[in-house]
Amino acid sequence: MDPRHARAVYELMMITAWADGWLDASEALVTEAAASDVDAAAAVPDKQALAQAARQSLESRGLRDALRDAAAPLDSAAVREAAFVCCARVLEADGVIAQVEFQVLGELKALFGLGAADVARLLRVRA
Repeated sequence: MDPRHARAVYELMMITAWADGWLDASEALVTEAAASDVDAAAAVPDKQALAQAARQSLESRGLRDALRDAAAPLDSAAVREAAFVCCARVLEADGVIAQVEFQVLGELKALFGLGAADVARLLRVRA
């Protein structure tokens, strides 16, 4: 994966983790595990700064704009699908999926042009 894509996927995962206002330890662990599953995402430099930037973007710009800006570099269906799966893994990490976290998947679904069948396929694949 292109380093630019890897950085965008990691940023999307962090926005997802912060969406409910908290970064739970389990979400951070799953983010790292998911990053290691995505080629090159594990090597993203300065993850802590990127996590804080994702939080600030979410707080200042709102969920939709933060996700849209972070997702902008993802120019292929395969990378967008990988990002969607990674974000879904982060959402379920703490065992509680808040309403705003469902919004994350809805926003990503719309941003990436995914249909219901695509989402079902992607969520089945990662299980």
